[in-house]
Amino acid sequence: MSHRALIERLQHRLGLDPESIGRTALHHAIDEAGLRLGARDANALLAQVERSDQDWQRFIDCMVVPETWFFRVPEQFADLLRFARTELAQRRPLRILSLPCASGEEAYSIAVTLLDAGFSSQSFEVLGIDVSERVVAQARAAHYRSNALRGQSLDPSWFDMHDGVTTPTSAVRRPVSFRVGNVLQAGVFAPGERFDIIFCRNLLIYLDADARRLALEQLLAVLENDGLILAGQAEVLSSMDRRLQPLDGYGPLSFVRARPPPAAALNLTVPKQVVAASNPPRRVVSAAPPRIRPTIDQPNAASGSAEILTLARKDADGGRLDSARAQCAAALQGDPENAALWLLLGEIEMANGDLEAADRALVRASYLERDHLEALQHRVALAERLGRPHEAAQLRSRLLRSRRPSDAP
Repeated sequence: MSHRALIERLQHRLGLDPESIGRTALHHAIDEAGLRLGARDANALLAQVERSDQDWQRFIDCMVVPETWFFRVPEQFADLLRFARTELAQRRPLRILSLPCASGEEAYSIAVTLLDAGFSSQSFEVLGIDVSERVVAQARAAHYRSNALRGQSLDPSWFDMHDGVTTPTSAVRRPVSFRVGNVLQAGVFAPGERFDIIFCRNLLIYLDADARRLALEQLLAVLENDGLILAGQAEVLSSMDRRLQPLDGYGPLSFVRARPPPAAALNLTVPKQVVAASNPPRRVVSAAPPRIRPTIDQPNAASGSAEILTLARKDADGGRLDSARAQCAAALQGDPENAALWLLLGEIEMANGDLEAADRALVRASYLERDHLEALQHRVALAERLGRPHEAAQLRSRLLRSRRPSDAP
């Protein structure tokens, strides 16, 4: 039972898909983590990580086993260099993200690739982000053994080697920085932070469907419009998100934003009233002209969000959709983990006919509250309307599993 509870917490907080690793392997990893943290059994480990944020982080450090090395997949570093030279020729400094950065080999490989091609250390910045404090500390220390080289002979112009330890030179380390962060959390990126190139390799394959879409949403929000995403070997981003497409002439795992179709090809006749697949619990109609209500300043985020939610719902039910959307957005700035606010925002976007925006908001709601029946109901209807029958079937099955006997029709 405690193993299952720990796996559920990993799934909720990290988006981990247990099937991507295998439950047997996860059980063994949890037992090993318990030994390292001094817990006598899984029950004690569960109590320990529930009681202490520090022990939760230590638990994550035990569960995250990075597999990386210098210049892994060389053709992607060739794509990085070509894109920086041709597509971003006049842009300086270039901003490049490595997420998850693991112990830093990828971030330093990016820096060496650009320096070796003649870029100055002032002409680019590389940021590495990882959920594990332990591996971020290793990345900052930048002391590597032979397993980080995998038999490669690294250029001594960029690496110091002494007593079996390889260290990037100060010139390589200067434009590289690291920090701890979770791509599924609202504050992982600073306001206004943007990147020209993002390396996101071998993360998405370990996330469940909701977490994967949420991670992509976060990455697209900070990717420059003409930016590049480099994915892992099994991550075909164009099949995960229609807003991404392979970059012509580059490797198969280099993706850019899809160009919008011509206006004539768009279907703009979307009804304002959207009815969910089975009895939507709340009705949003468009009637009166918008009336913007000033945001209420509350010292307590939770109580402030509750009051704004009530006001926004009244505006939405009265057809004042612009006002309702503005209030939801304002409340989410201070309370981004509020599933009820994301649900209402999704319903407002549905009523406005912006089905993609509605889908993104509802995905966030059902990620924050995994078995949120209202969000799942709306997502079933949206998936069918957006031409995603396989996703609709999966969501419908999940909805049926989530219903209690008393909820069943």
